[in-house]
Amino acid sequence: MEKALMDVLNAGIALFQSGEDKLKQSLSDLDKVYQELKIKGAQDQSEQANRLRDLVQKTVWDAQEKLKSANDSSVAVVNQLKENFAKISSQIDEMLPEDVKTKAKAAIEELKKLTKK
Repeated sequence: MEKALMDVLNAGIALFQSGEDKLKQSLSDLDKVYQELKIKGAQDQSEQANRLRDLVQKTVWDAQEKLKSANDSSVAVVNQLKENFAKISSQIDEMLPEDVKTKAKAAIEELKKLTKK
């Protein structure tokens, strides 16, 4: 029984190593083909190939600009919201009678105590 188990284990190890070697060889072959295609593509200076390169570069540049613009816009929106919230909070604070503010603060403190328990 022990010998049969060891034979199965050894066969599994060999199978794993064989598969690993084949995978490494396949990756190496794929990289080689990719490098060859990359070189051939770089050598193609036809008008169509150059237009395609220009189009891809423009598309990437446009996408980067749109992302930057969107990020700048979102920062501006967040800042504007913060500013508006501060103004509203200030106006509400000025409008509320002092006794209402005191009661609200007491209620908030009570809620804090209850949630900490």
